[in-house]
Amino acid sequence: MSIGGRVKLARKAAGLTQSDLAEKVGIKQSTISELERGDSRSTTHLALIAKFCSVSTEYLQGISDSSLPINYAPDPSNLGGERLHVARYVPEISLVQAGEWTEVSVQQDLDSAVHWPCPVKCGPDTFALRVEGLSMSPDFPPGIIIFVDPEVQPESGKKVVAFLEDENTATFKQYFEDAGKKFLKAMNPDWPTQYTEINGNCRIIGTVVSAGFET
Repeated sequence: MSIGGRVKLARKAAGLTQSDLAEKVGIKQSTISELERGDSRSTTHLALIAKFCSVSTEYLQGISDSSLPINYAPDPSNLGGERLHVARYVPEISLVQAGEWTEVSVQQDLDSAVHWPCPVKCGPDTFALRVEGLSMSPDFPPGIIIFVDPEVQPESGKKVVAFLEDENTATFKQYFEDAGKKFLKAMNPDWPTQYTEINGNCRIIGTVVSAGFET
C-alpha cells in the first residue's frame, strides 16, 4: 500500500478529518489531500502525522506492518482531549481462515498478516476481511475492507460473515429475520441468488462493525 493510503487509513482510525490533521501538523489541508491521493510523495511531515494519528512512522513509510502498535496508547497531551478511543489493529484474514476463526490455531502466527486500524471500538477477536465478488455491490465492491467482530450478536438488517455448511465456505451477506425464519441476503439486485434461508446449515461467524477502506 502507498504512503498516501496508509496516511488515509491512520487518519480515519484516529477520527480526524484532513483539516483536523493539517491543523495539528501545521500545514495546509491541500497538502494532506495531495499526500493521500498520491500526488505528493513528500515525507517531510510524516513524523508529525504519525504522532497525531498514533501510529509509527515505519507504518506510514511501509517499512513494517507487523510492528504496528496493537492498542497503542498515545500521550493524551498530544491529542488535545479529542480522541474518543484508541484504534485496535486487527489482522486481515482470508475467507478460508474466517470459516475456521473459532479454532485457536487459526488465530496464531498472524504477526506477518497485514493489520488494519479498526475505526470503531471492537472486541479482541475482531478481524478484517477483503470483500470478494459482486454479491454485495455496489455498496461493498470487491477489494473493500470490512471489520468483523465475533462478539457482536447479529441483528436483522445487519451485515454478517457466515459459514455455509453445505458449501463449506464463508460468505459476506446481510442478515434478516422474518416471520420466525432467518435469511442471508445479497445486496446486489442483479445477483442470481438473492436469499439463502438459514435452517441449521449456517453458522454466523461475526457481525460487520465497520467498512470503507478500499485498496
